[in-house]
Amino acid sequence: MVQDLAVEMEELLFQKVMQTEPGGFDLDLGLDASASGWARSLLRAGSLSMLRNIRTRTTAKMTLVDPSPMRQWQDDGVYANSYSAFHNAASVDRTDPAHISQTMEDAADWLRSKTRHLRDSSKLAAQAATIMHGYGVPALVRPQIMERKRLKALVDAEPGLAHRSIAAMRSLIEGEPFEAIDEGLMALWDDYSFDQIDTITRAAPRVAGVLVDSVLADRARPSRTVLRSFRASVRAMGKGRGWARLAEETCEAFIALEFEAYSSFDTTGADYRDERVAGRRIAILKAPDVFARALAFKGQRLGLNEADMYEQLDRLIRSLTDVEVKVPDAA
Repeated sequence: MVQDLAVEMEELLFQKVMQTEPGGFDLDLGLDASASGWARSLLRAGSLSMLRNIRTRTTAKMTLVDPSPMRQWQDDGVYANSYSAFHNAASVDRTDPAHISQTMEDAADWLRSKTRHLRDSSKLAAQAATIMHGYGVPALVRPQIMERKRLKALVDAEPGLAHRSIAAMRSLIEGEPFEAIDEGLMALWDDYSFDQIDTITRAAPRVAGVLVDSVLADRARPSRTVLRSFRASVRAMGKGRGWARLAEETCEAFIALEFEAYSSFDTTGADYRDERVAGRRIAILKAPDVFARALAFKGQRLGLNEADMYEQLDRLIRSLTDVEVKVPDAA
């Protein structure tokens, strides 16, 4: 498996380094940034999909998590930090019924306290946060907008498909026969360990449904204060004449790709809302060109390729908008 993965990674690196169109390795930007950092980011983003493809081709039985630390020791005898961090969430003992019950109760109480202040996408995000807190699982892998629309149409047309996708993922890992499910849906669970997949598979089908619905939905429109902070953060990621204007365009494109056109609490008339929806469509169409110009700008520090830049923008906005379940301490 390791050898197959290494071959896949070498091929991806070669393809991206030789690629001349946008999305490949930019030699000019490489003069001012770390090439190894770019490669690390690229391979980290693609490794889970590569593993899934390898498993699908070979139909070999394996688990996503090897509990044995023997393979994770570095040459100098130090335990790999990345492996430790990956298993950090699973290291908590969640088998104690009292612990599980209390966690679920705390999460449910938090959600009830927030429900009356939330609408539409924000309510769905809070429900998903509650599930993630209660079950101790991470967020799903979020596809970009066109893939989200495609997968959302599949899920809306076929109730129960979300739960069947994670059940199929579990069967695939276990080497058991499994129902043929759209690969894009199965890829949503790439960041889950086997134990986490097993936990959500055994839960009520609606649990997987909420997690999938939330990750495929447009995110709730941020407040003006949050948007101002986001724009300031992006402007700080570059310098030079013309960067401030281009940073503003980059923010507008990213917000259009990820968020609703207007807030659910917006009380303005239908004409204004139609105008915002139309503006979002235009921004989405312009996004590839805007991102290409941002990547080519000398002095920007958002990334060396579009995937890297998108991830950076996402981290910046999530630091301002992510829903976090906060429960009182036991004391």
